[in-house]
Amino acid sequence: MNQKMKTKKGAEATVTIKPEKVEKTRKKKKYRHTEKDKKIRTERTRKEINKTQKAGKHGVNTPKILEQKETQFKMEKIEGKPLKQEIENQPKLIKKLAEQVAILHSADIIHGDLTTSNAIYTGKEIYLIDFGLAQHSNRVEDKAVDLHLLKQILETSHATQENLWQLFEEKYREKGDGQVINKLPSIEERARYK
Repeated sequence: MNQKMKTKKGAEATVTIKPEKVEKTRKKKKYRHTEKDKKIRTERTRKEINKTQKAGKHGVNTPKILEQKETQFKMEKIEGKPLKQEIENQPKLIKKLAEQVAILHSADIIHGDLTTSNAIYTGKEIYLIDFGLAQHSNRVEDKAVDLHLLKQILETSHATQENLWQLFEEKYREKGDGQVINKLPSIEERARYK
């Protein structure tokens, strides 16, 4: 009776993938005072829901929020595969990701964890997921830092596909703000000396 149900445990939350929906619950932290812990978990849950919904309203493909409680929410299950699995055989999918990220940044939302694992390919579209670290910012530098992480992921996790970043950069420049791409070298320079 229990159709495929997967549970993934992270540092902050447990994600349960059910046949028709996904539930995300922020776990209690025993080292924090009970009331403070609940307040933090509730605020982070609200923030994630807010950023997911705001991104969706601006045209980013995101899961719809179905139900929310203080430290838990349920969202639409996006049927597809992580971009991480698909990109090796279909490198041009990175352009679809670039379009989504450009829309996201034009709404002044920083994802905070831009990886090919946090993008789902449905067979037609790319959906961005996991807005747990997302924040609002109109700063070019913050958007460039967002891209810096993605560039590192593409260069390390997808090293066999040499031109992925180039494809991403071209499409992002076309659809987004070229200043963000232009800011990347200074971000990379700083990262090198940390």
